[in-house]
Amino acid sequence: MAEVWRYFAHEDDYPDLDEAALAGRLAAALAVPTVDGPTREGTDWVAFDALEALFRAQYPYVFAAGTVERVDHSLLITLAGSDMSLDPMLLMGHMDVVPVVPGTEADWTHGAFSGFVDDEYIWGRGALDMTDQVVGDLEAVEYLLAHGARLRRTLVLALGQDEETLQSGARAMGRVLAERGVHLAFLVDEGDYEVADLAPYGAPGVCGMRVAVAEKGYADVVLTVRSAGGHSSNPFGGTSLGILAEAIARLARDEWPVELTEPVRQTMTAVAPFVSVEPLRTLLKPEPDQTWRDAVDAHADGVARALAARRETYPLVTTTVAPTMIRGGSAQANVMPQDMTAVVNYRMLPGVTCEDVLARARGLLADLPVEVSLRTEVSNSPSAVSRTDGWGFSVVERVAGRYFRDPGTGQALPLVPGIVVGASDAQMYDGVCDACLRFSAFVADADEVARGVHGTNERITRRAYAQGVRFTIRLLEECLL
Repeated sequence: MAEVWRYFAHEDDYPDLDEAALAGRLAAALAVPTVDGPTREGTDWVAFDALEALFRAQYPYVFAAGTVERVDHSLLITLAGSDMSLDPMLLMGHMDVVPVVPGTEADWTHGAFSGFVDDEYIWGRGALDMTDQVVGDLEAVEYLLAHGARLRRTLVLALGQDEETLQSGARAMGRVLAERGVHLAFLVDEGDYEVADLAPYGAPGVCGMRVAVAEKGYADVVLTVRSAGGHSSNPFGGTSLGILAEAIARLARDEWPVELTEPVRQTMTAVAPFVSVEPLRTLLKPEPDQTWRDAVDAHADGVARALAARRETYPLVTTTVAPTMIRGGSAQANVMPQDMTAVVNYRMLPGVTCEDVLARARGLLADLPVEVSLRTEVSNSPSAVSRTDGWGFSVVERVAGRYFRDPGTGQALPLVPGIVVGASDAQMYDGVCDACLRFSAFVADADEVARGVHGTNERITRRAYAQGVRFTIRLLEECLL
């Protein structure tokens, strides 16, 4: 039995949902290898065309009722509502998946693109990240339309082509909506796929579901050192490798400030009533005239330092610096290398831009013969911080609370806002939406997520997939009808 099943409630909703048929349609999509290149030229776009053809065949009501636009190889589907005064809702996701690491193909119990279904699981690359949510969204819309639903509010489906690499599809669709003057009521993108133990925040044994309302920035700083090379017996002035190593070390040693930004203040406010571990328990205890948020704000520095001391929460409270790539070393020990490059990856807190990172790196290395540049095609400053005080957050919270409950108390699991340290396509819609919610009701146990997302034997239980579809149907009913 999957641990996550313990938290499911109201599985008798929509009794005509056929779990086996749901699993079969998801499996068919998982069998289409929509793998990113990693370059545009190296991507098999024929597979994306095949996936679109499959979607058209499996979800005829969606494609008949919607206005379907191809934005490059992404899909923008608009299902118009009857009341044009209502801001549209958007469900989004990405159709691309990461490749299987060469040499590990035989480690899969069932082939990564087999679309295998057994009595418990649906197997395949994308079963968690995030073909399941894309297909689950289509299932929910198809269900409503097949049952005669008439939409009052417009629904937009935005299915991107390259979230795992360049994010050009989502960027283009966000630009299209902005040019049309669209303002979204809210959107839902992928979340972390878990019912999470809140132990990293000082509340062990308490489980909740996380919704990211912001994401850290991403910057690849490229360091280049040029040299004529030569015989290693005369390294006068230093080798390109030595200079590059010094540059990498300086950036890696550079500690950015530890601070509690707004999204993490919201995280700690949500978990504060459940915190039992010191020093957070004392720090977050409000005075008689204080709210939980008052206590968080009053002790923000101490809370930030406590989170920085833990591996799991360290990235939430500081800009991180990680040297990741180096190229150009000599093939022989007695030959000095010529031109060499390295990449240092930064993940920035809100308030720190790509330009800030570049300027700081250049300042630290000003006395070295190192060229410092930014990979602008993949770098993004942090997203905007989405609102949690509006209708979008409240309706997601309410519907999640119906389908995910504490098995002991029967109470709805808390929905915990926060920041995601990775990247998603949601940021590309900041210009048209002030409530970009990164949340997934298609959940798995923590070990399944840790192993399967971008790893081996990615899979989701049939039962969990069906529960995610129920959540999405209910969400659409409350928002659109």
